[in-house]
Amino acid sequence: MKLFNHTYIKLLLSLLLIVCGSLSAQAQPNSMGLSATDMTLLSMILVLFVVMLVLVVAIVLLNLLKMMLNAELEAKGIVIEETSVWKRLNDQLTGAVPLEEEDAIELDHDYDGIKELDNHLPPWWKWLFYLTIVFAVIYLLNYHVLKITPLQHEEYTQSIARAEAMKSANQDDTEEAIDESNITFSDDPQLLATGKTIYERNCVACHKAGGEGGIGPNLTDDYWLHGGSVQDTYHTISNGVVEKGMIAWKEVLSPANMNAVNSYIYTLRGTNPPNAKAKQGELYQEETATAPVATDSTAVMQ
Repeated sequence: MKLFNHTYIKLLLSLLLIVCGSLSAQAQPNSMGLSATDMTLLSMILVLFVVMLVLVVAIVLLNLLKMMLNAELEAKGIVIEETSVWKRLNDQLTGAVPLEEEDAIELDHDYDGIKELDNHLPPWWKWLFYLTIVFAVIYLLNYHVLKITPLQHEEYTQSIARAEAMKSANQDDTEEAIDESNITFSDDPQLLATGKTIYERNCVACHKAGGEGGIGPNLTDDYWLHGGSVQDTYHTISNGVVEKGMIAWKEVLSPANMNAVNSYIYTLRGTNPPNAKAKQGELYQEETATAPVATDSTAVMQ
């Protein structure tokens, strides 16, 4: 037993020295480029390894002492009946009373020859119950008293705010400036190619590939149901015509993409595709600028 005590003390001292050395090494600036978190993780792994090593050594020493004690008892003619590890573990977890000792916990009443035993709850159940109480206290302090961790609703709100901030940061300022008041037709080839791609992906189902119209109206003539100016068509794309089945594309497309598809639709005017749908709506004619009429100032004076 004295050997065990000395060995145990030496192991504890060794563990203490290793932990102190790892913490001091963490406190000093490292030249390996490791962050403080990495150093802490390495220190924890080292401590865990040492603890496991100590446990293994302790188990080996205990088995050695047990063997020495059993040998000494056998030399004296004393035989000890050993129980298995699983049996001892089961007894500790369940707290069950042996059959030969059940008379001590037998209650006074019985029913039809059936007697009741005053068994306590299993220790594992009680400790699990105690653990739930500790968890509830920690949960209450964390979420509702100290408010260290946000609740689910707060997490959702924060996530939405971060997403909106990322969206604003990634969105071009010129795109944000596009609206119905300043929209204009653009003949930029790249913009029109983008608009054509968006049109073929989203608009062909109702307006057909050439804009001749199907479920939706014809986009190639000069007759328009909701106005034919560039501003009017952009407004129709953006807000949709819900009562006729056209969704508000502002919920799906960015202002720049709506501008691109709007400019592409503008290029379809006058293309006269085959099987074009009949005219719908009112005739729209673009306003043309008229040159100012020159007047003779002398004639006016006269």
